[in-house]
Amino acid sequence: AMKFMLTFTIKPEIKGRDEAIARFKKTGGQPPKGVRLLGRWTAADFSGGYDLLESDDPAALAGFALMWSDVMELHLVPVIEDAQLGAVLGGAA
Repeated sequence: AMKFMLTFTIKPEIKGRDEAIARFKKTGGQPPKGVRLLGRWTAADFSGGYDLLESDDPAALAGFALMWSDVMELHLVPVIEDAQLGAVLGGAA
C-alpha cells in the first residue's frame, strides 16, 4: 500500500472550527474503509496538522477528504520513506 501525507488547515471561521471539533468528537476522525490511519499530529495552536495515511484506494482517500473539506483546507500527497528514496537516488547516479 502507498503512504500519503494529508496536511490540514482548519478554516478560520469560528463555525468551521467548532464544526471540526464536534465532528472529530463524534467520529474520532477515523478514515473510511480502505484507508488506514498510521498517525495524526495536530498543531498545539490548533491551526491544523498532519495525518499519515496508507491506502491503495484513491476513491476512499477522496471520500476521507470530502468528509472534512467543508471545515478544513486539505492537501493529500503520496510520500516515500528514506529507504525507498535512497534506492531511487542510487539508481539515478
